[in-house]
Amino acid sequence: MKFKMFLNKVWNFLKKFPVFLLLGIFIPPIIYAGRYMFQTEHHYSNLFYSGNRIDGNPENFEITSINPLFKVTDISSFSNYQGGACYKNYYALCSNNYECLLIYDMNTNKVVHTIYTNSVNTDFHCNTMFFGPDFYKSTDKFPLLYISQENQPSRCTIVCRLFQNGDAYSIEVVQTIYFTSTKEDIYYPNSYFDYETYTLYYSGYTKNSYMRSDDNKIKFFSFALPDFRLTDVELDASEADDSFVIDSETATQGGFVSDGILYQSFSGLQEAAPPFNKQNEPPKLKIIDLNEGKLVKEYKDLTIFDVHDEFENIALTESGRIIAHGNTHLKLYEFKYKFTV
Repeated sequence: MKFKMFLNKVWNFLKKFPVFLLLGIFIPPIIYAGRYMFQTEHHYSNLFYSGNRIDGNPENFEITSINPLFKVTDISSFSNYQGGACYKNYYALCSNNYECLLIYDMNTNKVVHTIYTNSVNTDFHCNTMFFGPDFYKSTDKFPLLYISQENQPSRCTIVCRLFQNGDAYSIEVVQTIYFTSTKEDIYYPNSYFDYETYTLYYSGYTKNSYMRSDDNKIKFFSFALPDFRLTDVELDASEADDSFVIDSETATQGGFVSDGILYQSFSGLQEAAPPFNKQNEPPKLKIIDLNEGKLVKEYKDLTIFDVHDEFENIALTESGRIIAHGNTHLKLYEFKYKFTV
């Protein structure tokens, strides 16, 4: 009886103030829809991360020194480390066959996360990496990580989510981008990303060789970055938005893009294992204008800075530090630089 009287009072109140009745009808569906759209079980796509920047005319970029920082002591038990990328002031370093990922806080030079994939893929060669603009979920600490596989059997870039799993971090592949061609083939491919234009660059050798030669070029193709919510994506070189070629160098390594400029390392050290030492190639750095499709500047011999290592990658932190991994001596280095007037 009391409950019925209470309902009558509520109904009489709502009749006097119908706005509350309308709110009662529409608010629950709105809340439900919001939970559906933003709940952590669903994708969260937005341009939250716009990359780290390096300011200055690339033609005036000048390396002043290359300084060893510390030795990489968290060694994978299966293979060496290859690709590297920065998100803010975190530096991620991936082992060759995708067994292990190290994440350093470059403010402290300490490993903050060691992530084991529980997978050894001998078809993988995790040669270049970059953090994309999207977070898989709103609660994720890191944006999606793109790791390109240079080995011929793979010819793909895997898109990985790094997520907290209890007290540790885990990694999972959420997308695979396959590169194909109906008209021309590209060998030992890598991918890079321009945050300014939201462009994915895919590049490789025009000959089935990663050695420098006059008739072997490095060709770049540009595509719009695929929606990460698609599990498998196939990009055909014949359908690229644009393409260009530059002269080849032995052993393409990692690099970073800032304002349409690619800073990329190449290595073929005297101390390196065969076949790299056949050409007696020193480590190099090339600065490539991706919009103009041309080489802007290059360092043909980085050993002039009294460092003899195979620089597998270079990456840029939020504070403007250029960090590189040397595979020969298992060290991290900092490239000191300035822009001349």
